[in-house]
Amino acid sequence: MTIAAGILPFKLVLVDSRPDVTAHAGLPLVLEALRVAVGTKSPYRKLARALGYDSYKAVRRHLESLVLLIASGGECLDDLNTLRGDEGLGRLLGFVPSSPTQAKDFLYRFHQAEDGRALTNDDDDQLSVAGKAQIRQEGPGLRTLSDLMAPVLKAVQEHRTTPRVTLDVDATIIEAEKERALKTYEGERGYQPQMAWWAEQEVWVLDEFRDGNVPAAMGIVGFLKRSFAKVPGHGARFLRGDSALYDEAGLTWLDEHDIGFVVSADMSESLRARVKAIPPQEWQPYRAHASETLSATEEREWAEVVDFIPGWARNVKKGTTPFRYIAIRVRPRQRDLLLPDEEQWRHFAVVTNRHQVPGEQLLRWHRQKQGTVEQGHRVMKDELAGGTLPCGRFGANAAWWRLNALVHNLLQFLKVAALPQNMTAYRPKALRFRLFHLAGRLVSHGRALLLKVSLCLPIATVLASARRALLALATPSWLGPPAPA
Repeated sequence: MTIAAGILPFKLVLVDSRPDVTAHAGLPLVLEALRVAVGTKSPYRKLARALGYDSYKAVRRHLESLVLLIASGGECLDDLNTLRGDEGLGRLLGFVPSSPTQAKDFLYRFHQAEDGRALTNDDDDQLSVAGKAQIRQEGPGLRTLSDLMAPVLKAVQEHRTTPRVTLDVDATIIEAEKERALKTYEGERGYQPQMAWWAEQEVWVLDEFRDGNVPAAMGIVGFLKRSFAKVPGHGARFLRGDSALYDEAGLTWLDEHDIGFVVSADMSESLRARVKAIPPQEWQPYRAHASETLSATEEREWAEVVDFIPGWARNVKKGTTPFRYIAIRVRPRQRDLLLPDEEQWRHFAVVTNRHQVPGEQLLRWHRQKQGTVEQGHRVMKDELAGGTLPCGRFGANAAWWRLNALVHNLLQFLKVAALPQNMTAYRPKALRFRLFHLAGRLVSHGRALLLKVSLCLPIATVLASARRALLALATPSWLGPPAPA
């Protein structure tokens, strides 16, 4: 079928024949990176048992299909048809990506009780209740999927080793007009997963999918324990968080395990009164960044809060060192003429167990989390597919969110292990435009399948060197005979 010329000077011809080209010549790198990072096929066998599949090969195909979908920019299961329609891509992968129906069935199987039983509507009515916050316990499928994150984290650490671990813990809201989605504290319906981000490595360590009405502070001690347990290796450990982590049990656990923290403090009446009583001469100018000049729009100052000890049980124990509080106050340089100057300050505070570090340095370090975990949330929801949940089943949505976290970490591994240093800052959108969505021609030569990519594309040599780097890291279990023609 030939379509008449349009605005630009060419005609479009639609042909019904097997193509010898692909529009996704760089996308197989994602699958090769996944297989290198995972190392063996045993996680897929374990996942198959958890989800009730007879064969691990079907599970591997469904999971890899969804990984490719998310990495390539797809936002819903129907977008799998685009990958399935690229027969050249299927030949490169060695399999046809799963259909939307198969992928949906795969995700539905994650909707399990803690013992693996499939959840019913009656179960959901008891587990997601408006006005009653409760954290759902994960089924075997979700727990196994979480275990699949571990080898990717380990692979990232092995290729860019850092002795320091800074976890930024923060929840994020996913708006969703699903029938069973509950209202968040901001009033919209959706979900509110709790997330732990490893700042130095720019990867997700742990995610806990939650109903929208579950506050971020709920179950925080258990979440912190699991998060630090997931970090490979040993070294200095730190944590940054907002006021949702201002919890006596959580902060006590961190302090007892030698984890340095800075957390936003709740401005209770007693703390606010103590901050307001700080003498004017003790306040010092506060620059959010060391290179920053004083703000032209607002005044920012900081000061130590001396002798403030909340009535926590830990503070009455003999030999316990009280936590340190640092206050911040902010007011506009353009004054409100109707209010006294002293009443125009807005007050904030942080709490920390790091007593030897200068106060302004700690405040700047704490503020850096806004450029790490919050940026990670944005990438998950806007540049990957985390912001578009596939259905109304809680377990399926939890699996979808976790797969997005897996893809995020996988792309980080690909960058540190196989791509040039100047590409380590690339976000998913840039990787797709410059690397994954390349045109390539498929040619059969003997028993080998060849992929030809034009050297006119500057990224072609990067693709070649990345494949060589991943091949050098691959375990024998993934190396088979040449792909069939």
